[in-house]
Amino acid sequence: MIIKRERKSSFVRLFDKTPPEVLCPHFYELILSNGCPFDCKYCYLKLTFRGKTDPNIFNNEWSQVKNELDKVDKGVFSTGELADSLAVTPLLLSSALDYFEQQEKKYLLLLTKSINTKILKRRESCKQTIVSFSVNSIPSWQKYERKTPHPLKRLEAARELKKLGWRIRIRLDPIILEAGLKHYELICKKIAKLKPEMVTIGTLRQYPGIFRFSPRAPKEGLIKTSDGRMRYPLDIRKEIYTQISKWLGFQPSLCKETKTLWRSLGWKFKGCNCTI
Repeated sequence: MIIKRERKSSFVRLFDKTPPEVLCPHFYELILSNGCPFDCKYCYLKLTFRGKTDPNIFNNEWSQVKNELDKVDKGVFSTGELADSLAVTPLLLSSALDYFEQQEKKYLLLLTKSINTKILKRRESCKQTIVSFSVNSIPSWQKYERKTPHPLKRLEAARELKKLGWRIRIRLDPIILEAGLKHYELICKKIAKLKPEMVTIGTLRQYPGIFRFSPRAPKEGLIKTSDGRMRYPLDIRKEIYTQISKWLGFQPSLCKETKTLWRSLGWKFKGCNCTI
């Protein structure tokens, strides 16, 4: 069920929640909606909203959002932290696209598993808007993301937008070992062929509380780490990232990974999904 309502809290806020040992550049959340209809078993929104993930789309006047955006000089503004950016089209999205078309140092980031791209196809492409498609291996999709479009359909939607001139990024996240690492080879080669401007990858990382609201969330092989999340051991994560980079044919970026892991790989940070 989709709920339309007025938002009482702020629309713009700085995302700076990650602990010091985790590398995650700050970006801004632009909250045009929250919740998601897709019901992915591992999704942190199940914990954030205590199991109530029905989409809420906000129907405030655009002037309220604009006033908050105008107070920030520059940055990336993601609508996909508390919602899927396109699974349900926010009422305020069209106005947001108009706003960012006029900017030079502000960027709108749409993060999605959806192929609902009509609102973008009806417009001229704009370099101030970045569309990032989140994908997974086909077995992981079958087991944990069944309400989402097929991963290859998402990549096809990305390809169509890229041809129209939109900036396209890909997130391969979370990589889930329970579904088998070998199955990620196909999706990696498809991503490499697409040639997005950025590829960011990440492995499964769960807060323990998620299992109260999503008992079928994957957990095999996870251990408690210093940032409070359940992760695969560092040596296993290192092996995963090394193999994924070989299949991609280049070094991707990493999402919310520890500085220790970055040093272990010997990789240099060159930006990620939420940076310019």
